[in-house]
Amino acid sequence: MSGAERVAQPLVRLRGIDKSFPGVRALDGVDLTIMPGEVHALTGENGSGKSTLAKVLAGVVQPDGGTIEIDGTRCTIASPAAALKRGIVLISQELTLAPTLSVAENVYLGRLPRTRLGFVDWRAVHRHARDVLDRLDVHVDTRRPVGELSVELQQEVEIARAMSSPARLLILDEATSSLSEAATTRLLQLVKQRRDEGVAVVTISHRMPELYEVASIATVLRDGKRVDSVPLPQTPEQQLVRLMVGRELGDYYGKREIARGEVVLELENLASNDGKLKPTSLRLRRGEILGIAGLVGSGKAELAHALGGAIPSSGSVRVAGREVSLRDPRAALAGGIGFVPDDRKRAALLPTRSVAENFSIAWGDLSRGGLLDVRAERRRVREAIDRYGVVTASSQHLITTLSGGNQQKVVLGRVFALGPDVLVLGEPTRGIDVGAKAEVYRLMQEATEAGAGVLVVSSELPELLGIADRILVFFGGEVRAEFDANGLEEEAIAHVAVSGQPLEQQAA
Repeated sequence: MSGAERVAQPLVRLRGIDKSFPGVRALDGVDLTIMPGEVHALTGENGSGKSTLAKVLAGVVQPDGGTIEIDGTRCTIASPAAALKRGIVLISQELTLAPTLSVAENVYLGRLPRTRLGFVDWRAVHRHARDVLDRLDVHVDTRRPVGELSVELQQEVEIARAMSSPARLLILDEATSSLSEAATTRLLQLVKQRRDEGVAVVTISHRMPELYEVASIATVLRDGKRVDSVPLPQTPEQQLVRLMVGRELGDYYGKREIARGEVVLELENLASNDGKLKPTSLRLRRGEILGIAGLVGSGKAELAHALGGAIPSSGSVRVAGREVSLRDPRAALAGGIGFVPDDRKRAALLPTRSVAENFSIAWGDLSRGGLLDVRAERRRVREAIDRYGVVTASSQHLITTLSGGNQQKVVLGRVFALGPDVLVLGEPTRGIDVGAKAEVYRLMQEATEAGAGVLVVSSELPELLGIADRILVFFGGEVRAEFDANGLEEEAIAHVAVSGQPLEQQAA
């Protein structure tokens, strides 16, 4: 069945779905109809209710009110296991892997192939896991513990698990947020294939080109309510964004002409001790945004981690002419480098602490004689919540009660608030909505206007082209090309990222 073909009977119909959490009404009377062989986009700003609605469909969250119908029959989806029995599979941006188990065990978690005698058929487990990973063009030892893999490879394993299941409804909740451009392209091809096989797909993504490539309809949520459902790709992107944010965004990237100042960051032969980042030298000026591009494993992530003091490294680093130690993140910050890691969940959040504590953990000036100035902390946190647009009912709630995008705003906000000379941002807009992205870009521009230098590592080439003044492309652990971003095409960057050579050399 092709995606264009429709049958009279919806696969899933939600009516009047309500869900509240302490202090927040996440869903308010939401209706949604999903047809077989349809890719249905759920769109809206962070905190609009998209992920909560996806979790209701997947049995992760139980609604407070409303009804669910599958194949025209009213039912309850009491658990993820119950959803799986009905053919509903969720791929979430928050990984659900078992880190100590192997790749193969994670792919077939809960449904390991067995022999006629009832024993686990380990040969079949690894053979089938390799087959599905090959379809995703992922080459990894299926016996390796999944916890040893990079964030992107873990996300690919999560996708492989879902793709190997007999799904009738596949839910992708920011499934591409940790993926490279190449991996994203492979996943979208598989989505189209499953759609053409009659599988229904619900996709949540803040990458607008993805939605326009695969979805035929978009349902917009705002403040937990359904705003509208519109056809894609017939609906212009600006109209869709306006429905999502309730206003015109204007100049999305907000790029301004800012005079370049003195050199604020100077690297001489900076290299990671594990060899993944080879000796790298570069200069960054005040008022400049330097974009860092490259595929996974190219060395771009290691550059950011080394500058943030997150991995052992060698070489010389100067900030505003002063030699800086990168022995740990505290030393890097003391030297004037504010670092935001690309893996929010594992490297940037304190999941058992409050929103306030996650903001103030880096604000050392709030302590006097070893005692925290609670009043000053509350005032600064309130100001930060307002300034960075964090949606939360209370600063005392656990950080994990916030949507992924709002968690990212907290991570960014605590570093921006310090006003360091250099900002090193790893995938700063991963998992946040278009409105929030525009806010992050504005904050970058304000930081450069105040005299900071900004280094941005991003897997999204349109983002780098929209915000950066220069772009360095990494391949094989080193810089292979440098471009002036003005008038640059994505193809030029992609060629170097894939081959390690500029287009002219390829042609020669």
